Amino acid sequence: MKAFFIEEPNKSDIREIEIPVLGDTEVLIKVMAVGVCGTDVHLFLGDYDNPYPTIPGHEYSGIVEAVGAKVKNFKPGQKVACDPNIYCEACDNCKQNKQNYCLDYRGLGNHVPGAFAEYMKIEERCVYDIGNLSFTEASFIEPLACVIHGHDRARPNFCDKVLILGAGPIGLMHLQVCKNDGAMFVAVADIKENQLALAQKLGADYVIYNDAEAGTKFRQIAPNGFDLVIDCTGVPKVIENIIPFVANEGTLQFFGVCPANMKINVSPFEIYQRELKFVGSNSLKKTFYSSMKQIQSGKVKVLDFIGYKIELDEFPEQLKAISERKTNLKTIVYPNGIVE
Repeated sequence: MKAFFIEEPNKSDIREIEIPVLGDTEVLIKVMAVGVCGTDVHLFLGDYDNPYPTIPGHEYSGIVEAVGAKVKNFKPGQKVACDPNIYCEACDNCKQNKQNYCLDYRGLGNHVPGAFAEYMKIEERCVYDIGNLSFTEASFIEPLACVIHGHDRARPNFCDKVLILGAGPIGLMHLQVCKNDGAMFVAVADIKENQLALAQKLGADYVIYNDAEAGTKFRQIAPNGFDLVIDCTGVPKVIENIIPFVANEGTLQFFGVCPANMKINVSPFEIYQRELKFVGSNSLKKTFYSSMKQIQSGKVKVLDFIGYKIELDEFPEQLKAISERKTNLKTIVYPNGIVE
C-alpha cells in the first residue's frame, strides 16, 4: 500500500509498505478522507520531540476492511471514523476520566502510524459507525470533538458576549458551538477577509479585521469587555494584546497551540483585581460521539471549511505549502481516490 511519511523535519515522501497486520482487538480501515491538522504541520517542521520517520494523520474516516478475532461490534464494509487517542483506561488518570493525561497514551501520527495511508489499523474501542455521514464530513469529527471539549472547559453562559480570535476551521467551529450554546453574540476577528466572510455566513454577529484599529472596534462592540475570549491563533502576541478586552470576571481560553518556548506578559495583579480566568484546552476527552451527532444533526456545518481536495500523491507538495502559510482553510487528503 501507499503511505505518506515525514522522514525527518522538512522532508517527506510517499512510500510503498505492507498493509498492517491486525491484532485480535484491532480494526483494519481503508482510509477514505483525512484532514490536515496543525499538529501534522508541526510534526513536519520538527516542532515536537517526535520519533522519525512517522506516518502522520489523525482526522479521518474510512471503511472497515477487516477485523481482529476478538472484535465484536464491527464488520467489513461499515463506514467509520476513529478517535485517534488510544488510552489505556487503566492508569490513575484514566480512572478519574482524565484520559487526555493517560500515563500510557498512544496517539495516531506520532506514537503509532497514522492515517495518511491507504490502510491503517486501530483498537476497536476507538472506532465509531458514522451512519449517513459522508467520508469528508466525518473527517471533521475529531477536530470538532476537540472544540466541544474546549466548551466543556469554558462554556459561555446564556447571553454572554464572545470573541473568537481566528476564523480558520477551528474558530468557525467554535463560532457555531457558541451560537448553539446561547451566547448573546459572537464576534470573530482575523486578518483574512475571505475567512471573515465565511464567519459571517455561518452566523457571526460581528466580524473584525484584526489590524491596528481592532481594539477600537472591540470597545465599540463590547464596551465592558467580552465575557469569553477564545484564542484559536496560537500566537502569543495576539493573546497578550487581547487581555485588556476580557471583561471583569471573564474567561480567556487558550485553544490555539502556542510554541512551547514562548511567553506572554501578564499582570498577576490584574488577574487578581479583575478576577480573570485563564483556561487551557488539551485535545478531546470522550467528546467524539457528541461531535459526530452535532455534524449529523446539521447543528455544526463543516463542508464550507474545505479549501483543497487532493490525493495522497499530491500531499508532500501541499504540506510544504501549508507549512509556508500559502494555503487557506482546510486541506482534505483522499488516500484511495477523491470521494464525497
